[in-house]
Amino acid sequence: MKLYSKGRTAGRKVEKVLKKNWFHIALLVCFSTPIMLLMILDYLNIESLAEFNKNFVFLGTWKGRMFYLFFIWLLFLESIISWAEIVESKPKKPLRVLFFFVCVFVPLIYILSVNFWGLDQAILSVGQDLGFTGRTLNFHWTLCVEYLVLTIPFLVAICLAYGKKGLNFFSISSSLLAGISAIYTLDTFYPRGIFRPFELLALPTSACAAALLEILGYSFYLYYRPGPEAMPSIITPSGGASIGWPCAGVHSLFLFTVIILLLFKKSNLSSFRKITYFVVGAVCTYFVNVLRIASYFIILTNNGEEAARFFHNTTGELYFVFWIFAYILIIVSVEKFRLVERARCGLQMLYSSLRNVKTRSPL
Repeated sequence: MKLYSKGRTAGRKVEKVLKKNWFHIALLVCFSTPIMLLMILDYLNIESLAEFNKNFVFLGTWKGRMFYLFFIWLLFLESIISWAEIVESKPKKPLRVLFFFVCVFVPLIYILSVNFWGLDQAILSVGQDLGFTGRTLNFHWTLCVEYLVLTIPFLVAICLAYGKKGLNFFSISSSLLAGISAIYTLDTFYPRGIFRPFELLALPTSACAAALLEILGYSFYLYYRPGPEAMPSIITPSGGASIGWPCAGVHSLFLFTVIILLLFKKSNLSSFRKITYFVVGAVCTYFVNVLRIASYFIILTNNGEEAARFFHNTTGELYFVFWIFAYILIIVSVEKFRLVERARCGLQMLYSSLRNVKTRSPL
């Protein structure tokens, strides 16, 4: 009887927890499911679009689906951090709940439609009408649409569920997904350096990467010819490559700006410290991209074009990902342990000690 009673008590506790948390659990499941399904289709090479079956696209960052995995990870992380507040903010009106579930099922329905119900041909037809051809049509355009279909319903759903608080709860995950979607879309419509306002950053970044290669002793030459589609190029004995605005780090600086501003929004830092952290972080982000470009040409020289292409499409983008999380950790550590105040106090004590020693020294 005691075991039966304990079992009933435990069952009631589980039921109570599920009743309280079911809505947010449903949100996490609904947004994880289409990405997991997409990963399975991608891994088994059974997608309807042939271009996506040539490689495991989840290994790619530019352009690829690896950012979906970072999005899901951040979504769960932000949920854990603000779980109690999120649970208390769930919608009470049945109509909002209904519209929410309509939105969260859109990505899953889209993926099923593209791969099994013939929607892929309609998407390709729209892309052809827009003037896309070849790989731009079959890969870049369709990936761009896929990101938008996952991003827009997510943003609408969290606003329906939690109002303006939803954007605060999931600020970093939503900014990552929305930022990548915007950048992929812009690069699809304006490829090969056509978007000149962003391409202006490519030349100084290429020059800095070239200077780093020169310091390291690599032979190359930097080439740039002005024109409507002009991009700086670095040519080495093993090959060369043109550097467009995405490679120059425009998207990294954009993501850094969005993420760091959202971080500042949740903090009580002084304006001076926010400006300092932002400027230092932006400068370091820029030079992380310089290091990434130089690394590409070092790999190209030492390991060949295939290894360099894999670095460009996969691991190179992780330079920024590791850097931004390391920088956030540095900011949090500095503020939590009051390292600036401790360093200032230590310097004052050292200065006072030196003054005392000086005044006590014999003439």
